Amino acid sequence: MFRMLLIFAGILTLQACVSVRSNHGYVLERGQTELTGEPGLDSKESILAKFGEPSMIGVFDTNAWYYLNASNTTRAFFKPKVRTRSVVAFHFGEDGLVENVEAFDLADGDNVKLVSRETPTRGKELNFWEQLLGNVGQLPAGIGQEGPTPGQ
Repeated sequence: MFRMLLIFAGILTLQACVSVRSNHGYVLERGQTELTGEPGLDSKESILAKFGEPSMIGVFDTNAWYYLNASNTTRAFFKPKVRTRSVVAFHFGEDGLVENVEAFDLADGDNVKLVSRETPTRGKELNFWEQLLGNVGQLPAGIGQEGPTPGQ
């Protein structure tokens, strides 16, 4: 019985070491090797028919369509690692035809470090005793004041 329990625990432990792969964003269809468009020939409609809805449309320039793809690997409880990332940007002219196509990969990206600064607020920093005894002796708002009389 003890051996069976040990074997079962060993199997569960090994299962936690298995890496999990996940894909996010646009996934190429079978037979596709890359997202391409011919400048001057392809239009928004033909790109939409070939590749479907874009992952993102430019916020300030609606004539820029982006197809994003990322593959991640996760092992147990560790932070996921990005294996591959690709961004294909289609830029359209005012006539709706493709002007140029740009492709970016993981090497083209920049690591952005977020700053965890705090914005100071106006007010007073209270110590422990001020917080504990701050309201002692103060009446709640509205007590001792005349309120509206009934019927007004």
